[in-house]
Amino acid sequence: MTDGKDPSVSLCEAIVNGTFPQSEALLTSDLSSETIPQLLRQISETRRQISEEIRDASKDDSGDVGQWIVQARKVQEDIARCKLESKRIVEEHQQLQGLRDQAIDYQRNVVLLESEIEFTETLRRELRSVSLATQSLREVEDDLKKQDPCAAATKLCELNNTTASILRSRTSTLLRDLRDELCLKTRVQLEAKLYNQITVRREQQKASVEVLPTELEANAINSGTFIHALNQLGNSQESLELLIDKLRACVLQPLRQSSRFKFAAYDVSQHSVCIELDRDGAPLDLVVQFVLDFIRFLHSSLSKTIQSVTAKALLPELMTILVNDWLNPGLPTDLSTLDGLDTMQQQVSRILEELKSLGWEGQTQLEEWNDDIHRAWLNKRKAATLDAVRNAFASSKGALRQVERVERQVITTAREEPSQIEGDANDWDASWGDENKEATNKTDSTKGEDEEEVSGWGFDEDEDETNHDTTQTDQTRGADTETLTSPDEEEEVEEAWGWTDDSPREKRHESTSEAPPTRFNGSKQAEEVEQEVTLTEVYSITEIPDHIIEVIGRDLSDAEAIQHGTKHKSLESSAASRGLLALPTLALAMFRATAPSYYGASPTLTEIHRYNDSMYIAERLRELTSNGMPHVEADIKAMERFGRLAYSKEMETQRLIIWDLLEGAQGFVSCTQPPYAQEIENAVSAVVDRIRTLYRDWKPVLSTSALMQSLGSLLTMVIAKIISSIEDMDDISEPESQRLTALCQQIASLDDLFLSTPPIASRRDPSQGPHEPDLDLDSEPGPPQEPVPMTAVYVANWLRFQYLINILESSLVDIKYLWTEGELSLEFSDDEVVDLIKALFAESTHRRSAIAAIRGSRQSR
Repeated sequence: MTDGKDPSVSLCEAIVNGTFPQSEALLTSDLSSETIPQLLRQISETRRQISEEIRDASKDDSGDVGQWIVQARKVQEDIARCKLESKRIVEEHQQLQGLRDQAIDYQRNVVLLESEIEFTETLRRELRSVSLATQSLREVEDDLKKQDPCAAATKLCELNNTTASILRSRTSTLLRDLRDELCLKTRVQLEAKLYNQITVRREQQKASVEVLPTELEANAINSGTFIHALNQLGNSQESLELLIDKLRACVLQPLRQSSRFKFAAYDVSQHSVCIELDRDGAPLDLVVQFVLDFIRFLHSSLSKTIQSVTAKALLPELMTILVNDWLNPGLPTDLSTLDGLDTMQQQVSRILEELKSLGWEGQTQLEEWNDDIHRAWLNKRKAATLDAVRNAFASSKGALRQVERVERQVITTAREEPSQIEGDANDWDASWGDENKEATNKTDSTKGEDEEEVSGWGFDEDEDETNHDTTQTDQTRGADTETLTSPDEEEEVEEAWGWTDDSPREKRHESTSEAPPTRFNGSKQAEEVEQEVTLTEVYSITEIPDHIIEVIGRDLSDAEAIQHGTKHKSLESSAASRGLLALPTLALAMFRATAPSYYGASPTLTEIHRYNDSMYIAERLRELTSNGMPHVEADIKAMERFGRLAYSKEMETQRLIIWDLLEGAQGFVSCTQPPYAQEIENAVSAVVDRIRTLYRDWKPVLSTSALMQSLGSLLTMVIAKIISSIEDMDDISEPESQRLTALCQQIASLDDLFLSTPPIASRRDPSQGPHEPDLDLDSEPGPPQEPVPMTAVYVANWLRFQYLINILESSLVDIKYLWTEGELSLEFSDDEVVDLIKALFAESTHRRSAIAAIRGSRQSR
């Protein structure tokens, strides 16, 4: 070892210090058998030394240990003493708890004894109460056996007060059951005596209310006594409700108009009311008198108690029935019977005074009716007007009758040429083609009247005929879009169909309604004379307009009569007159609301009939206005718009049908090749047949001019479609040209539908009175007038269509001649003619020459 220490010493030091040897030499040294004994000796020596050190160290504290032992013994003695004291305390506590339990037992015994005493006292009281209650119940039974329910009710009321404190026990339950049973028996006897006091009987054809004479005696038993007794039992309301229901069925039910057996006659005495019933009922005067007598009967024949109850329950309902079932329906609507209104008001005033004097209910209903009698009367007239309009539709059988439409115009003519006037009358249609030359300047009022008359017939205002140039194809194609307009949107329909357009067609009709232009013989000094010309046309209407006009005329005449006639106390003349003047508008609104469903559901009537009826009503309203009746111009315009809407709806339908039929032609392409040729033939034939069918259907309904305008509008659309389709064809062979010509000729065959006989015309000198007969200015009647072809007048593109037929079947020379010398240029543009020539004729010097001539003529112009 390098440090010189013995290994056993080093190990003992490490053991004593509790450390691990750190010497590397010690750790690496060999532990041999020689070293172990030495190590054991060293450990023993070290142990001995430590023991001696401990012994030496403990010698100094030996006195303190003795003291500690002494104190420990004292503590043990104190603990023993505490245990004895605790044991004594526990024993004392156990003795005290026993005393407490004994005291609680004594207290419980005292409480039990007190409860027994209280129970015994309560039992004594209960037995006494039961004894008294039993005695009272026996007395009640005795009273009931004596038929004295009033005394029984009093004793039962007292019994309720005495038995209220009885405990809930089996005995109390039995008492209550017995008491309830006796209450029921008492109530039955009281109700029987009450219903015997006031007897109400209702039979099939007879009803009566009888009261015993003792009802009003001061000391007698009456219904008031019975009601008081019933109140003592609890509540008399249930018993009174049964009596009130009987009175309601006997008196009120027969007064209702809905009752099977109605009030017919009555008889009232001091103690009874007898009512006779039948299915017809009584007049209003008798009903009002009965109500007054019934009120007096209640006051004079019943006791005060039953009076108040019955009046409160019956009179409000009775007054309501009187007002709703009798007074309002009984209001006279005819002016000839309006005096009865004052009589009714006097009778109602008597009832109202009686109710006020008695202080009973029911006054409010009569006061409101009396204050608003003029409003009720107007409501009755309003209902009568609406019913009349509904009945006009309900009673209509769809029968048609012809009426005349008369137009009067003042013309200026030369006195030196009376024969010329005759020529003007016969040639009444001469101005149709000169719409741009015949227009005259008028004042605003005259123009407004003429436009209003023309708008009544404005069938073709929906056609725009101002353009006949190359845009015709676009207009025709736009017609298909136009037909999709909703007829329910009135403003859009009017705009779409051109009701307000100032088109040449409208000007043409205005010039027709005006007087034909005066023709002079060249002398400027001829004296001009004004003559009135009357043109008459006939069309058909149903019987509905006559009923509507009758209703409106009656309301207007009654309004004027009330305003300027006899004053009535019940009506305010100004308010009644204004109310009646509002009824025509209501009647017309009712007509417009009902007409679509009526004409739409009728198998024979169409929108055209609705148009005629509406326009006829508008004309008659204008006549009423011109005769001094109140201004109804707004209603007239509304009816005219309504009629035009019906016409536009029908025309829209027909346009759509014809357009769909014409679409089967497929633009006339391959018109010579089967199967397209047959399809095109079928489409054209269907269109022709459709228009002829419409002619047959509308001819008995529309006037001649209206019929031609309607068919002309449809034919205009067909022709425009055909012209557009042909112009769109790039190449037309000779067979196709011939086929197209034949098809166009088939459409052109419809011109026989436009043969018109001039309307009846007469002349009147303006100096004549309004009722003087018309003067025939012709000295001799002329020959029968022949029908005049009017196709070009009513079909705007008719001449254009005829020229197209000529182009299809003519040579280049003929086409060139029609352009340069004829009037082809008025209907077709040079580009259109050139395109048709290119489609019809092959390229050649003649075609180039013709085209150059047509274009050259345009440049020269």
